[in-house]
Amino acid sequence: MHQGSVPANLKPMFLFHMLYNESLELAAQPIVNLRTGRVEAVEILSRAPGGVLRPDEMFSLARQYGVLEQLTLLSCRKLTQKIQTIKPFLEKGLFFNIEADVSKQTLEQTVRIFKFSCEDTVVLEVTEHMPSGFAWRHFTDQLGVAIAMDDLGRGNSNMVELMRMRPHFVKICMELVRDLHKSGAKSLMIENFKQIGDLFNMQLIAEGIELLEDLQKLREIGIEYGQGYYFSRPCPIDQVPVDEWKIGYQAIIK
Repeated sequence: MHQGSVPANLKPMFLFHMLYNESLELAAQPIVNLRTGRVEAVEILSRAPGGVLRPDEMFSLARQYGVLEQLTLLSCRKLTQKIQTIKPFLEKGLFFNIEADVSKQTLEQTVRIFKFSCEDTVVLEVTEHMPSGFAWRHFTDQLGVAIAMDDLGRGNSNMVELMRMRPHFVKICMELVRDLHKSGAKSLMIENFKQIGDLFNMQLIAEGIELLEDLQKLREIGIEYGQGYYFSRPCPIDQVPVDEWKIGYQAIIK
């Protein structure tokens, strides 16, 4: 099967079939130190088998049919089974995407599962598809994990939410990173984000880096970490190019 081969009315059935058979797949993408080229963190992405459901579609259906918690915990358990593959690359943390509206109980259970199987820093990367007044920073500090705010500069991920959440990490959305070297306005916005991050001790990570020119501009602004197709597309966690990641990307960041 491939994306689009399942009629819309059958997609919920596919979701339940996937959950029942635990056939969910995981992809990994490296987060790179833009000064050294070293892979220092990994983002984990949940994928429906065969790409039948887009990630946002999969989570939207899970929310609609009341199985968002089940999908989240399945992703978590799947990751703990595969974590040895990526352990050499978790100096800054293991970034695990989580929807902003999952229950507190699911968050606590997710953290317990990770802490049992992972000694590295766990970073809950919150996807702000729905506004949330939840006290994320206080909650994650209590649990002993870090938090990342996803997609700063797009949609609901705005400056008010940033100040409310006070995350350890902030992801700059790819729309701002794309063609950054051509846009003084984008550069100014990211420079402002950098100043705010420095002031409140938030580490910035640029998403969607595809061009050397944009990478160079990010380095000029002082953004220390990034990810994107320029380095590596997300790949199945079983197929992570361990040797390539260990070498790093020094040769292509200058």
